Amino acid sequence: MSGVLLDTNIAVDFLRSQRKSRPKNEKAVFDQQSAVTLIEQLIQDDRDILFSVVTLKELLQYPYISCEEEERINKILPMFSTVLPLDERIGRIAALYSRESAEYREKHIEDCYIAATAAAYRLPLYTKNPKDFEYVKDPSLNIVVPYDYRRANGI
Repeated sequence: MSGVLLDTNIAVDFLRSQRKSRPKNEKAVFDQQSAVTLIEQLIQDDRDILFSVVTLKELLQYPYISCEEEERINKILPMFSTVLPLDERIGRIAALYSRESAEYREKHIEDCYIAATAAAYRLPLYTKNPKDFEYVKDPSLNIVVPYDYRRANGI
């Protein structure tokens, strides 16, 4: 599979860019524009854009999500991406990652499954938060930080 697995935070930035409301600060503007540019570049490069089903769960889990926002998620993501399901192989890899770190078991279970999905499909994992995956000791997991507000602004 010639593609990339996008973490939830990149999906959030892209979806926020599609709202009618204005970004609340300079960092939000940067993140949203960067997510759009990233996705446009991946499409131009004919790369498969993939998400874990766990990302879909994270996007839709909030009890106060508006019908409009849920509709936006359900409409926009399938236009340019594929959602990968969990399966036994991903479950076994996630269990291994979880066994390696109590921190992962307690605070980062969704990240554990997202990392396991990337590993199972041998995909680079694009994220803004590489620290979310620091507990994964798998050298084959390729974490890519496609944009970083602090680095871009010398902070």
